Amino acid sequence: MPAFDAARAHDVAPPAPAGRRRWRVAVAAILALGVLASLVSGTLWRQSVERSERQAFETASTDVAGTAELLLNQDVQSVTALRAGLARQPNIDTSGFARWFDELGGRQDDLGGLGTLVVRDVPASQLGAFQSARDADPGLRRLLGGHVLPVTAAGRSRYCLLSAAVTPTNLTPESAALLQGDWCDPHSPIGGFRTGATDQARLLAQLAGTQGFLVHPVSAEGHSTFFVEGAFDRVGAARATASQRRSALLGWVSSSFSIAAFARAALEPHTGLLLSLYHSNPGERLERIDGGHAGAHPRFTSSTTFELAGTWVIRVAGAVPGPALSAGLQGLLLALAGVLVTLLLAALVLTLGRSRERALGLVDEKTGELRHQALHDSLTGLPNRVLALDRAENMLARARREQLPVAALYVDVDGFKHVNDTFGHAAGDELLRIVARRLRSVVREGDTAARLGGDEFVVLVEGASLSAGPELVAERLLEVLRQPYDMDGHVGRELALSASIGVAWGMRESADELLRDADLALYQAKAAGKNRYVAFKSAMQTAARDRVELEMDLAGALERGELFLAYQPTFDLQSERINGVEALIRWQHPERGLISPEDFIPLAEEGGLIVPIGAWVLREACRQAAAWHASGHPLGVSVNVSARQLDGDGLLDDVRSALDASGLQPAYLTLEVTETALMRDPEATGSRLHELKRFGVRIAIDDFGTGYSSLAYLRQFPADALKIDRSFINSIAESKQSTAIIHTLVQLGKTLGIETLAEGIEDHNQLEALQREHCDQGQGFLFSRPLPANAVEGFLAEHAASGGVRDSVYAAG
Repeated sequence: MPAFDAARAHDVAPPAPAGRRRWRVAVAAILALGVLASLVSGTLWRQSVERSERQAFETASTDVAGTAELLLNQDVQSVTALRAGLARQPNIDTSGFARWFDELGGRQDDLGGLGTLVVRDVPASQLGAFQSARDADPGLRRLLGGHVLPVTAAGRSRYCLLSAAVTPTNLTPESAALLQGDWCDPHSPIGGFRTGATDQARLLAQLAGTQGFLVHPVSAEGHSTFFVEGAFDRVGAARATASQRRSALLGWVSSSFSIAAFARAALEPHTGLLLSLYHSNPGERLERIDGGHAGAHPRFTSSTTFELAGTWVIRVAGAVPGPALSAGLQGLLLALAGVLVTLLLAALVLTLGRSRERALGLVDEKTGELRHQALHDSLTGLPNRVLALDRAENMLARARREQLPVAALYVDVDGFKHVNDTFGHAAGDELLRIVARRLRSVVREGDTAARLGGDEFVVLVEGASLSAGPELVAERLLEVLRQPYDMDGHVGRELALSASIGVAWGMRESADELLRDADLALYQAKAAGKNRYVAFKSAMQTAARDRVELEMDLAGALERGELFLAYQPTFDLQSERINGVEALIRWQHPERGLISPEDFIPLAEEGGLIVPIGAWVLREACRQAAAWHASGHPLGVSVNVSARQLDGDGLLDDVRSALDASGLQPAYLTLEVTETALMRDPEATGSRLHELKRFGVRIAIDDFGTGYSSLAYLRQFPADALKIDRSFINSIAESKQSTAIIHTLVQLGKTLGIETLAEGIEDHNQLEALQREHCDQGQGFLFSRPLPANAVEGFLAEHAASGGVRDSVYAAG
């Protein structure tokens, strides 16, 4: 007992005088270094804040320029699509042009302006006939305020005149008068205000050039806009020489932007910035279109140049609003805070002394163990999400101070869920441990490989690791993760897997933003087919926001009655007579207009909305088919069934309910299922399809020939029809391989007693080739585009009167 007491007394004995002197020296050193470090930190912080403000401006200006380029590119694409249609139907009236515009998803209200206009090149000899046709266009008269002004200028050989238009609202009398002038006459109101072409010959020569695009600003009658103009030519006309190109020119499409609205859309949501827009047509000098004024000495400026219908320069000036305190004041406060902390620390060290050293050592040891457990993944030993975010924050802070390059690579293992579901969680855990070891083998010292959760990992790199660019790091990761995985102990063989990677580099405000951008890029890599990397672009953020908004709108679209069905007829190819229709879903969005199924069906699939939407499609299609039967048109109707619907037994109830409610005979209902959906779970899918066949409905396999099903599986499915994918039909006339494939598929169908139906028939050569192969049925634009329900009976009457598809006006559009 005395020995124990003596030992304890020794442990708590006061330090020797030399020890006291050492602590005093340590306290003095802490004070000196702390004050110096505080001053240096305040200075560095001020510089860091200034750099951050510049970086924030550069990021915002890049986003503004990217948004402006995206808006302009969308408009040029719209003009390109419209002028392609006008080359085929140059004499289309305003109502028909408006339908085109809507079908192409035009959004005339978004950026104001005078509208999207069609201007025709009219020879003087045809002026009277042109004006008569224009006077007889009710849509144009309504848009122009009730009447069309005659052309008063005389003595000209040719005129450039408005022939059709789509505008946000009916035009004011002043705007209507402005647009009806001769666009090629510099003395007319519209010709005089359009800069960049001083006379008719120059304008038409520019439009007839090989590019066929011009941009002109207009400032008149209270409008400050600019036009993006795309020429359209006579179909089949020669264009080898300037004279031939001029002779081929029929006119042009002019899409106008309100300059103020364009600037607002490009700058949103960046406040404190102003945008200036410059443009030059080919062969002309760069001129300012319009824009805000940043004052004599804007804090920051940035310019972006790109080529799109000429040369554009986007200049952004100003500064992104920052904290209320200036950089200098923040640095001073940080220095004062550092001095205060230094004083407190010195006092603490002086108070505690050596008597706390051993206790602090024990605490540090235990704390380190707990911290490691809290900050590392128990399965792989890699840093977890919390530590990864902390290291990313530190990495960004170093990048701001030292101007180091930084990047985050978001890694996802392709096919992990299939391994986990098929071979069990033990195999999945082992696979994740192997992935972790491979990631450690690639990253350098100082970089970080972390597991975020599930099969998602992140690699954080900076400095020398990025000397050759983040792309090289991504390639190394893909290469090492493609190597076979030795899973003999769990699945009895090696597994071949790949990975998808999203890459984000450059400064961000926070680690969350850096990982969010990398995650957005990863989503694009997955969507592009996996087994690759994709670098983040600012447009992805806008696309992701639009996707979320569209998904939210889709959730209530069915209840709001925004979904409707169009019906595309199918034909017996030998008699060229209609024998049914395919029901195709459409979405009329109240703000975005008509949205393509390609844009919203994948969202419905991912979120599970496809199940209630699919049930509604079944009910509506059966109801409409029963109505046609009652009016003397016994048409069959085909409905597409998604993979999600096939996953559950609810499809059986939905089909039974739709048939019972409509009274439609089951034999007139065909359910179309893709090869990919069939192969998700062949046994369960085959069982459900056999149940459906017992109802009496028909089963068709859609997009046949593009999937990976085998004949052995095909025999398990009770298929009544095979739909040959349009990719084979498109090249049937010139590709011997496509012809051979179609021949094989048709003969396969005849051998198995299954009908064949060709999709996407668009010309007579394709039709004749399919008839020679004795394909049973077909559908496509040659026969008819998808029709609204109220137009189907009219189509039936028209088709019956014409005697076949070769004379049908519906087939032309």
